[in-house]
Amino acid sequence: MILTPKPLREPITGLTMKRLPPLNALRAFDSAVRCGSFTLAGKELHVTQGAVSRQIKQLEAWLGKPVFVRQFQGLVLTPAGSVLAKSIEAAFGTILGAIEQISQHGARQRIAVNVPETFASRWLAPRLRDFHGRHPDIDLSITTSPVNSLRDARQYDCLVMFLAEPWSHGDCRQLRQEQHVAVASPELWHDGNAPNLAHVTLLHILNGNQRLPVWENWLNSLGMRAIDPRPGIAFSTMDQAISAAVSGAGVAVVDAPMVERDLAEHRLRRLDTHEITGPMGYWFVEPREQSDRDDPHNAVVALFQSWLLDACRQSSS
Repeated sequence: MILTPKPLREPITGLTMKRLPPLNALRAFDSAVRCGSFTLAGKELHVTQGAVSRQIKQLEAWLGKPVFVRQFQGLVLTPAGSVLAKSIEAAFGTILGAIEQISQHGARQRIAVNVPETFASRWLAPRLRDFHGRHPDIDLSITTSPVNSLRDARQYDCLVMFLAEPWSHGDCRQLRQEQHVAVASPELWHDGNAPNLAHVTLLHILNGNQRLPVWENWLNSLGMRAIDPRPGIAFSTMDQAISAAVSGAGVAVVDAPMVERDLAEHRLRRLDTHEITGPMGYWFVEPREQSDRDDPHNAVVALFQSWLLDACRQSSS
């Protein structure tokens, strides 16, 4: 199951846009308020006094109320104009603050990401060039530390976790489910025949202290109940099991996208075309509290999540 990522913010609908006055008219109004006259506002905006006057008339027509009282000594705001002037001052101040922040700190953003070890080395690393090409101003700090609690998770902006079901903490979305295939070194083929599972070493993967039942699931899906799935060599990561398979140590059942390059470069070979969906999957987790959700930094995290989802779709197709 792949879920569509959340939008960065609610979309501006046609109705909402109709409720906003013309932006050029607001700009002319703001300048006239600060300068005290249409003439000075025109000089600031590099337009004529008449152009400013027309923009103000357009704004007043849109509001249905006057914003200025024209007096001999200058412009005086009406009650409606005073309300609008305060709102525009706050809005433009927010924009100027954002521009100043970008100027001081640059446009670059960094996010801390924690991912499973095999996912980092065999799936993510080969695709980072694509991510950087699309988002050259986003720097990633990637770690593969164990995460066992929400306290551990909050050290990071986001995580990719290897789970059988959604994590009970944070905002959790599935990226992809494992797709298992059986692979071995081409050295184990004899006279064009794939290695016989009854006579080869089975390579296993541990999840903590527990051996993942990938071989049990694989053999059951083929109806091969005469083969004992328990003997063999167990490794703490799938990456280690894949490396052992490449060296000819035995046969491994692994997630297909993790061995794409090994298969393409003929370091590994699939035993057959059989493929099954594994019980585990990769999940994108945002561990931040609800009060942090409006942090602008989350927009960068959302871009990374969107790229991950797109890359996962491509690797599954």
